[in-house]
Amino acid sequence: MPFMRHLDASFPHVWDRWEANGTKWTIQDLPPSDEDEALDILLKHLCPDEVLCALSDIINDPVSVQCISKVWRYYFQQRTTLACYAESAGERKLVALNVCAVKEKGEELSMEVVGKKWENVYKVLEYMESKVDCLEYMGLDKALTALGLVVRKEYRGAKLGARVLAAREPLCQHLGIKGTLTIFTGIASQKSAVSCGFTSVLEVSIRELAEIGLDYPKDDNRLIKLMVKKYE
Repeated sequence: MPFMRHLDASFPHVWDRWEANGTKWTIQDLPPSDEDEALDILLKHLCPDEVLCALSDIINDPVSVQCISKVWRYYFQQRTTLACYAESAGERKLVALNVCAVKEKGEELSMEVVGKKWENVYKVLEYMESKVDCLEYMGLDKALTALGLVVRKEYRGAKLGARVLAAREPLCQHLGIKGTLTIFTGIASQKSAVSCGFTSVLEVSIRELAEIGLDYPKDDNRLIKLMVKKYE
């Protein structure tokens, strides 16, 4: 049965907060009331820019957009998505998020796959998970995984991605989880992961994805990285 978080009075829990240049920043659980806005950010700021989604042109396939939206809404229900808010001049705005979920030992990767473009992205996840068992690698029976790290375009460059990734640690401690894993596709997110202590356990080039029959450029040598971090 999929993981379901037991919610207490602390939900939505605040995992990190700081102040800089007159702006108050908060990283917390994504509340249900902000799910529509979170999905809008994913569609407008992740789908056009994230490497696999961009190369697959997922945003221009309505069937794929509808399907990946359903997948994200499904993961919102685990109540493990991290949301970053900026508050300035009395206005509070959702500016970044990381759609997280708990992966448990023996649980197969299973998502609804409808739409040619979404299938092209999904098969990369499937391929990489088939090559390495991250839970076995870390010696764990469960870990926090993710499907989408995004920062609004106008808020990029402030290292918010790294702050959100770092907030996985207190979330995991709260849930009794000892590690995390993610497929990072972009150079910026890979650098953020390294800065937060993630290490790479598998690297696959986009060229290799084309060679196994997926619809990606055959001359693209950028690397997709499966990365992990274990918490003490």
